[in-house]
Amino acid sequence: MEFHERLKRERKRSGLTQSELGEKFNLSKQAISTYESGARIPNADLLKAFAHFFDVSVDFLLCETNVRHQHDVLAFHTTEDLTEEEIDEVKKYIEFLKTKRDD
Repeated sequence: MEFHERLKRERKRSGLTQSELGEKFNLSKQAISTYESGARIPNADLLKAFAHFFDVSVDFLLCETNVRHQHDVLAFHTTEDLTEEEIDEVKKYIEFLKTKRDD
């Protein structure tokens, strides 16, 4: 997968048309179409803005990784040295923290 395909997929995943996405960034439908066709790649500032908008990392948008969020990578690396039982305990603790937050 390449950037232009990922951008299009994230836009569609968000339920937006090219025009609607363009409006959010003060860009024309044609500009979004140009990015989605692969004819151009946005500058670094716009890449960061797209990543923030779609709640993904820039690396994810650029197809350097398939991990949407950096914290997902941290969680993976943190559990590499744990046993299955320890991982289950970590998962339970995470669920506990989520329920505390919702209270």
